[in-house]
Amino acid sequence: MSATEKSCFLVNVAKDSVFILIQGKATFLNASTFKQFIDNALDKKQYHFVIDFENCTGMDSTFLGIIAYLGLQIKSIKGPSVLIVRNLNKRNNELFHNLGLHNFITTEDSLLTEDAQPNKFTELEEAKKFEAIDVLKAHQNLVLASKNNASIFKDVINILENKLAQD
Repeated sequence: MSATEKSCFLVNVAKDSVFILIQGKATFLNASTFKQFIDNALDKKQYHFVIDFENCTGMDSTFLGIIAYLGLQIKSIKGPSVLIVRNLNKRNNELFHNLGLHNFITTEDSLLTEDAQPNKFTELEEAKKFEAIDVLKAHQNLVLASKNNASIFKDVINILENKLAQD
Protein backbone atom coordinates (compact mmCIF):
# COMPACT_ATOMS: atom_id res chain seq x y z
CA MET A 1 0.00 0.00 0.00
CA SER A 2 1.53 3.32 -1.00
CA ALA A 3 1.73 6.26 1.37
CA THR A 4 -0.93 8.08 -0.63
CA GLU A 5 -3.48 5.26 -0.28
CA LYS A 6 -6.15 5.72 2.34
CA SER A 7 -6.53 3.27 5.22
CA CYS A 8 -9.75 1.27 5.05
CA PHE A 9 -11.54 -1.86 6.14
CA LEU A 10 -12.67 -4.31 3.49
CA VAL A 11 -15.58 -6.45 4.60
CA ASN A 12 -17.35 -9.58 3.42
CA VAL A 13 -20.57 -10.22 5.29
CA ALA A 14 -22.42 -13.54 5.19
CA LYS A 15 -25.58 -14.59 7.01
CA ASP A 16 -23.98 -14.86 10.46
CA SER A 17 -20.31 -14.26 9.65
CA VAL A 18 -18.19 -11.20 9.08
CA PHE A 19 -14.76 -11.22 7.45
CA ILE A 20 -12.74 -8.01 7.76
CA LEU A 21 -9.46 -7.18 6.05
CA ILE A 22 -7.63 -4.22 7.60
CA GLN A 23 -5.84 -2.11 4.98
CA GLY A 24 -3.27 0.41 6.23
CA LYS A 25 -3.33 1.92 9.71
CA ALA A 26 -6.10 1.15 12.18
CA THR A 27 -6.30 4.19 14.45
CA PHE A 28 -8.63 6.57 16.25
CA LEU A 29 -9.25 8.16 12.84
CA ASN A 30 -11.22 5.15 11.61
CA ALA A 31 -12.10 3.40 14.90
CA SER A 32 -15.50 5.08 15.26
CA THR A 33 -16.70 3.90 11.85
CA PHE A 34 -15.38 0.44 12.63
CA LYS A 35 -17.23 0.40 15.99
CA GLN A 36 -20.49 1.40 14.30
CA PHE A 37 -20.03 -1.40 11.77
CA ILE A 38 -19.38 -3.89 14.61
CA ASP A 39 -22.49 -2.77 16.52
CA ASN A 40 -24.59 -3.08 13.37
CA ALA A 41 -23.28 -6.59 12.71
CA LEU A 42 -23.96 -7.66 16.30
CA ASP A 43 -27.48 -6.20 16.09
CA LYS A 44 -28.02 -8.43 13.04
CA LYS A 45 -26.88 -11.43 15.13
CA GLN A 46 -23.68 -11.87 13.16
CA TYR A 47 -21.53 -13.54 15.81
CA HIS A 48 -18.67 -15.08 13.81
CA PHE A 49 -15.86 -12.64 13.06
CA VAL A 50 -12.51 -13.12 11.36
CA ILE A 51 -10.29 -10.06 11.23
CA ASP A 52 -7.25 -10.27 8.97
CA PHE A 53 -4.36 -7.93 9.74
CA GLU A 54 -2.12 -9.01 6.87
CA ASN A 55 -2.20 -5.53 5.30
CA CYS A 56 -2.42 -3.61 8.57
CA THR A 57 0.58 -1.33 8.93
CA GLY A 58 -0.13 -0.32 12.53
CA MET A 59 -2.71 -0.01 15.29
CA ASP A 60 -3.22 2.44 18.11
CA SER A 61 -4.80 1.93 21.52
CA THR A 62 -8.19 3.29 20.42
CA PHE A 63 -8.49 0.70 17.68
CA LEU A 64 -7.26 -2.04 20.02
CA GLY A 65 -9.93 -0.92 22.46
CA ILE A 66 -12.57 -1.51 19.77
CA ILE A 67 -11.13 -4.99 19.16
CA ALA A 68 -11.29 -5.59 22.93
CA TYR A 69 -14.92 -4.39 22.92
CA LEU A 70 -15.78 -6.84 20.13
CA GLY A 71 -13.99 -9.67 21.93
CA LEU A 72 -15.90 -8.97 25.14
CA GLN A 73 -19.20 -8.82 23.25
CA ILE A 74 -18.48 -12.14 21.53
CA LYS A 75 -17.44 -13.70 24.84
CA SER A 76 -20.75 -12.67 26.47
CA ILE A 77 -22.95 -14.15 23.73
CA LYS A 78 -24.81 -17.26 24.73
CA GLY A 79 -24.56 -19.69 21.85
CA PRO A 80 -22.12 -20.12 18.98
CA SER A 81 -19.82 -17.15 18.48
CA VAL A 82 -16.18 -16.55 17.69
CA LEU A 83 -13.66 -13.81 17.03
CA ILE A 84 -10.45 -14.84 15.33
CA VAL A 85 -7.68 -12.42 14.46
CA ARG A 86 -5.10 -13.54 11.96
CA ASN A 87 -1.92 -12.45 10.24
CA LEU A 88 -0.74 -10.12 13.00
CA ASN A 89 2.73 -8.85 12.17
CA LYS A 90 5.38 -8.91 14.88
CA ARG A 91 4.62 -5.43 16.26
CA ASN A 92 0.83 -5.83 16.16
CA ASN A 93 1.17 -9.25 17.82
CA GLU A 94 3.24 -7.69 20.61
CA LEU A 95 0.62 -4.97 21.15
CA PHE A 96 -2.15 -7.56 21.16
CA HIS A 97 -0.38 -9.72 23.76
CA ASN A 98 0.97 -6.87 25.90
CA LEU A 99 -2.58 -5.58 26.37
CA GLY A 100 -3.87 -9.07 27.27
CA LEU A 101 -6.26 -9.38 24.35
CA HIS A 102 -5.00 -12.90 23.63
CA ASN A 103 -6.61 -13.97 26.93
CA PHE A 104 -10.11 -13.79 25.44
CA ILE A 105 -9.66 -13.36 21.69
CA THR A 106 -8.55 -16.27 19.53
CA THR A 107 -5.49 -15.72 17.41
CA GLU A 108 -4.65 -17.81 14.41
CA ASP A 109 -1.36 -18.77 16.10
CA SER A 110 -3.20 -20.16 19.13
CA LEU A 111 -5.15 -22.50 16.84
CA LEU A 112 -2.00 -23.97 15.35
CA THR A 113 0.07 -26.70 16.95
CA GLU A 114 3.12 -28.56 15.74
CA ASP A 115 0.74 -31.14 14.29
CA ALA A 116 -1.42 -28.57 12.46
CA GLN A 117 0.64 -26.13 10.46
CA PRO A 118 -1.12 -23.92 7.90
CA ASN A 119 1.20 -24.81 5.02
CA LYS A 120 1.27 -28.56 5.58
CA PHE A 121 -1.80 -29.88 3.82
CA THR A 122 -2.31 -33.52 2.98
CA GLU A 123 -5.00 -35.27 1.01
CA LEU A 124 -8.04 -36.30 3.01
CA GLU A 125 -7.36 -39.98 3.65
CA GLU A 126 -11.00 -41.04 3.52
CA ALA A 127 -11.91 -38.95 0.49
CA LYS A 128 -12.28 -41.94 -1.85
CA LYS A 129 -14.43 -43.80 0.68
CA PHE A 130 -16.68 -40.76 1.18
CA GLU A 131 -16.92 -40.34 -2.56
CA ALA A 132 -17.99 -43.97 -2.98
CA ILE A 133 -20.57 -43.60 -0.21
CA ASP A 134 -22.00 -40.48 -1.84
CA VAL A 135 -22.15 -42.11 -5.27
CA LEU A 136 -23.83 -45.18 -3.77
CA LYS A 137 -26.41 -43.10 -1.91
CA ALA A 138 -27.10 -41.03 -5.02
CA HIS A 139 -27.91 -44.17 -7.00
CA GLN A 140 -29.95 -45.62 -4.14
CA ASN A 141 -31.94 -42.37 -4.11
CA LEU A 142 -32.66 -42.83 -7.81
CA VAL A 143 -34.03 -46.27 -7.03
CA LEU A 144 -36.14 -44.82 -4.21
CA ALA A 145 -37.43 -42.19 -6.61
CA SER A 146 -38.62 -44.84 -9.05
CA LYS A 147 -38.56 -48.62 -8.72
CA ASN A 148 -37.96 -48.76 -12.50
CA ASN A 149 -34.45 -47.44 -11.82
CA ALA A 150 -33.54 -50.53 -9.78
CA SER A 151 -32.70 -52.59 -12.85
CA ILE A 152 -30.84 -49.69 -14.47
CA PHE A 153 -28.53 -49.06 -11.49
CA LYS A 154 -28.37 -52.57 -10.00
CA ASP A 155 -24.80 -53.22 -11.21
CA VAL A 156 -23.47 -49.81 -10.08
CA ILE A 157 -25.03 -50.27 -6.63
CA ASN A 158 -23.59 -53.81 -6.30
CA ILE A 159 -20.09 -52.70 -7.32
CA LEU A 160 -20.11 -49.80 -4.86
CA GLU A 161 -21.53 -51.92 -2.01
CA ASN A 162 -18.82 -54.53 -2.59
CA LYS A 163 -16.09 -51.87 -2.76
CA LEU A 164 -17.24 -50.35 0.54
CA ALA A 165 -17.51 -53.76 2.18
CA GLN A 166 -13.82 -54.41 1.30
CA ASP A 167 -12.68 -51.10 2.81
